This record gives sequence, C-alpha cells and structure tokens, in this order.
Amino acid sequence: MAPRPVIEAVSSAGSFLDGGGNRPLQRAAIPLLEDAHVIAETRAVHEIFGEKRHLMLSRLERLGVRFDHHPEGTFYAWGNVAGLPPPLNDGMAFFRAALAEKIISVPSEFFDVNPGKRRSGARSRFRSYVRFSFGPPKAVLERALDRLEALIARHT
Repeated sequence: MAPRPVIEAVSSAGSFLDGGGNRPLQRAAIPLLEDAHVIAETRAVHEIFGEKRHLMLSRLERLGVRFDHHPEGTFYAWGNVAGLPPPLNDGMAFFRAALAEKIISVPSEFFDVNPGKRRSGARSRFRSYVRFSFGPPKAVLERALDRLEALIARHT
C-alpha cells in the first residue's frame, strides 16, 4: 500500500529491472558463450578452487580435523572434529568457539534431516562434524585458518 505515484514509479522501475538484458548487452555476451572461453573459465575456476581446497584441507588435517571424503565438486568439506581437544570436539561447541574468533563454520547437526522425528531424544549422528567452506578468497581462508590454529592451541 502506497500513494498511487509511488506505486507507478516502483512499477515502472520494476519493468526495467526484470525485463531481461537489452540487445547491446545480449550481443556483448555472445563471445562469452563460445566453447574456448567457457573451457578456459572452467579450468581457471577449477584451479583456483583446487588450490583453496588443498590449503584448507591440509591445514585442518594438521590441526586434527579428519575428513571422511575430500570434496570433488563443491566448495565445502565436512570435517570430523572428534579428535580435537574438548570442548572443540563437538560440532556445536566448535561452531560457537570459532564464531567468537570471527570464523564462520556450520555444525553438521544443522543439516541432519530427521523426518518424522524417528530419533526422538537421540543426539545427532553428525554431532562431531562441521562444514567448512573454501569459497572465500584465499587471504580470508588463511586468516581464518591462522585463527583456528591459535584457538586449538589454546585448548591443547
């Protein structure tokens, strides 16, 4: 609800925003769809993410985080923190401690589907897992890994 002139102005702007790309923009995009360009971009993304994946997994493994499987097609990995010193050996506690260090991770319990509440009262089977993302820029990952290393050292 708004005055008629406001609704008309928003409606007018909306048609420019959701109407698709204009003809010059569409023509400029055509070369970006050519096979050689797509292949080069794909290789570059694979290389950059491969480097970041290796950096993150190798550093976390040295700190005591274990990975059942190394990711091949995603930008995150599920790490088992059970081997870390308490209280960091619990996904939720790890999440809270990391957050206090300005590091975002996600306890895997958040992803545990329990349809029909079949496991009522039972703790999640993923309680010792954490999801780590290597999507951020490499410099951000390095700072986060340095902070995690210091955090774990304080609990050792």
